[in-house]
Amino acid sequence: MDAVDQTKGNPPVFLLLIGTQVVCLLLALLGFYLASPKVVIIGDSVGLQVIIGIIGAMATYGVMLSLTRSETTLGMSMRRQSIALIPLFSRLSFFQLLLVSVVVGICEELLFRGFLQSWLSELSSPLLGLLISAIAFALLHFSSWTNFFLTLGIGVVLGVVYQVSGSLLGVIIWHAVYDAIVLIVLTQYPHWLGIKVKE
Repeated sequence: MDAVDQTKGNPPVFLLLIGTQVVCLLLALLGFYLASPKVVIIGDSVGLQVIIGIIGAMATYGVMLSLTRSETTLGMSMRRQSIALIPLFSRLSFFQLLLVSVVVGICEELLFRGFLQSWLSELSSPLLGLLISAIAFALLHFSSWTNFFLTLGIGVVLGVVYQVSGSLLGVIIWHAVYDAIVLIVLTQYPHWLGIKVKE
């Protein structure tokens, strides 16, 4: 009985998360079909892109962890947001957390960097394409102004990495690994964030 009760909330949360990403993927595919921007998904130096993605994700998470643990107004705001998210993501199994991370990394990078940034860069300039796609990325994740500006910063970093590398693989891995770390720490090790866990 307990096992059934614990998983009762899983499908709606999981399906909502996956459903959002399906919409992102469909928008990206529609954009590729209608606008045909020049996009390289894998490119050369696959090993280097994988390494950059993993190291980038870990470095980004290290910065975010330091900010969250800090005794600043920003740190307190980030801890409050983390506390609010714990019940939502704690309903998901470890496999679901990993699956969501991979799906988000692929679908959001195809939409925001692959289609939007590439298309807008071709229409206007690389700088404008990068900024507008980063703003759109931050708006999708809006839950507070703190989260908006932090996500905007991550979007700019991913956009720059995409422009420099000329391939989506590195930023897809970066995004997916970063999200996996965030979700696993949030649900399994919230005390790492400076959050006092009730026994």
